[in-house]
Amino acid sequence: MKETKIANRYAKALFDLALEKDVLDQVKNDMELVASVCVENKEFSRMLQSPIIYTEKKEAILKAIFEKQLEQISYFFLMIITRKKREAVLEAIAEQFVIIYKGFKNITTATLGTAIKLDQEIKDKVTSLLSDQTKSKIELSEEVNKDLIGGFVLSYDDKQYDASIKKQIKELRRDFDKNLYIREF
Repeated sequence: MKETKIANRYAKALFDLALEKDVLDQVKNDMELVASVCVENKEFSRMLQSPIIYTEKKEAILKAIFEKQLEQISYFFLMIITRKKREAVLEAIAEQFVIIYKGFKNITTATLGTAIKLDQEIKDKVTSLLSDQTKSKIELSEEVNKDLIGGFVLSYDDKQYDASIKKQIKELRRDFDKNLYIREF
């Protein structure tokens, strides 16, 4: 919980600065890059979280990796985070920045789970319907899950609509397990 508050505060500060300097989209791309590096490279994440590695060494590593890839504001932000000894929450800060950005731009991220890969026409239709429902721009990601058997599971914000065959079979099993015979005499 403490890391979430810290990450939110730093992400909000970076967001306000990027908005003021009119480089919001570039900084968002930078934070997505930083988050993906942290997720894909566990050794990098462990290095950031290690109290044994000196701050200067961490700064040198961050400089070697990100100096040429990131916008100047993003790069200097990483250096400030490291000097303030908050590099352990860098991944959370980057992820929180993207969440704040999407909220500002009215973008909703939705996940569509299906048993088979869908064609683009169906994805466009789902995106259009969900966009009308939420009154926001939709970022749709697709997950193929063979366990669903058929149908789909749509998740966005804190909502989930489960129209899968797997759920229907579960509900049938639950209904058949009920004992409808009640003795009355």
